[in-house]
Amino acid sequence: MLTYTVRDAHTKKGIDDLEPYLGAAGHVVILSADAEQYLHVHPVDEGATGPAAEFKTMFPHPGIYKIWGQFQHKGEVLTVPFVVEAK
Repeated sequence: MLTYTVRDAHTKKGIDDLEPYLGAAGHVVILSADAEQYLHVHPVDEGATGPAAEFKTMFPHPGIYKIWGQFQHKGEVLTVPFVVEAK
């Protein structure tokens, strides 16, 4: 389970009025280090408005993966990248 908690960068308060982005509360793209595995994951609750957004996925193989989460707030798309190692 990947859980994002979307907060205002200045106040650190949770954002609870996320807008639908491409028809859902957010989207996650996962790419393996060798670019052989690509996953597009939708949130568990596509109607969620934040601050939490949960995405359920399974990594196909152990290894390093780059993950991008995307959310929309006040018309702006927020992209959050990070790297994980799946054991």
